[in-house]
Amino acid sequence: MRLTVDGQRTEISTKRECEPAKWNSSAGRKNDTREDVKILDAYLDTIQSKVYEVHRQLIEAGRHITAESVKNILVGSAVRPKMILEIFPGAQ
Repeated sequence: MRLTVDGQRTEISTKRECEPAKWNSSAGRKNDTREDVKILDAYLDTIQSKVYEVHRQLIEAGRHITAESVKNILVGSAVRPKMILEIFPGAQ
């Protein structure tokens, strides 16, 4: 999946594969009517919804929206783990 914000791009793997000859790039979907295609389309719709939700959250938080910030939230790397001294400040 490719995200583009203000001309800046980033890519995220959807963990799904498709033969290039069977991919409709203008529709962003696989060409076919079989059940596996319907499952793939539903999966891609879910990912697309998540992207829109992250975009909405960034707008509500008043944060600067970049392709990288959306990607970081989607893949979970935007949440920085707390260090032990942050959790227990008097434990030095």
